[in-house]
Amino acid sequence: MTKMNKKFPLSLEKSPFFYLLPVALFMAIMVAYPVIRLFYLSLTQNILTRPDLGVSFIGLDNYLTLFSSVDFWKTLTRTVLWTGYSVAGKAVIGFIIALLLSKVTRFKRLYFLLLLIPWVTPMVVGSISWRWVYDGQFGMLNWVLTRVHILSENYVWLGNEISAFLATGITDMWLGIPLMTMLMLAGLQSVPVELLESASLDGATFFQRLRLVILPLMKPVILVATTLSAIWTFNSFGVIWPLTKGGPVDATQTLVVKAYKESFGAFDLGMGATIAVVIFLILLSFTTVYYKAVMRQEEI
Repeated sequence: MTKMNKKFPLSLEKSPFFYLLPVALFMAIMVAYPVIRLFYLSLTQNILTRPDLGVSFIGLDNYLTLFSSVDFWKTLTRTVLWTGYSVAGKAVIGFIIALLLSKVTRFKRLYFLLLLIPWVTPMVVGSISWRWVYDGQFGMLNWVLTRVHILSENYVWLGNEISAFLATGITDMWLGIPLMTMLMLAGLQSVPVELLESASLDGATFFQRLRLVILPLMKPVILVATTLSAIWTFNSFGVIWPLTKGGPVDATQTLVVKAYKESFGAFDLGMGATIAVVIFLILLSFTTVYYKAVMRQEEI
């Protein structure tokens, strides 16, 4: 044993923790501190436009105010509905595209390249592009629909509460379908070909093979893919803000948009932090589901 090893003995049991120490310190500085700071900020009154009030500790007052607000519960419900609508669309369309790609033999790389275009497009750039598609005066959507006589006149898609809600969800689907398709395709490739061939020999139709063989075996993959998509969609800001800024009449205002408005619109950092903590806890529950799904898949 060298002189240095005598001074700093490292057993085989302790050495892995020693090597992980720099990473643990980095995570503590970059993740733990901001989270702790956020929790503390949510317990304070900190309104930048009211310097006369100063910064004071008010305990759970922000949470009591938030949870007693009708607007908060409406926003939470809207966020859940928007997330469910977008994730469901991504899952269904992504699964259908994955089924089609699994049967393709020619030009497969070209199809993959085209599929990846929305995924590699920055979220804000994609959202601004779709805003021009939905534009009530010069938008491509109105141009096409009026040419085929589905619409008699231009329609302001982002000016109506229902159509704005649906339009922002479609934009989010367009951005997220490529990843969902890749995950679904990976799941399809893990289905044993022998089982599908046996089912075909037994006279099973395509839909019977899909319902009795493919979907049951893909349940873990579908759960992981949809949970991961739900986490990103629930916290999506880069889609809604460039398109509608939460309007019209708060029709597309989700929790993350509300947190932004409170912090940088009303300059109420305490209330903004409170909403951010609620978002964090909800996403933490999603992450727990995702972790359990991954562990279950590894066991299989």
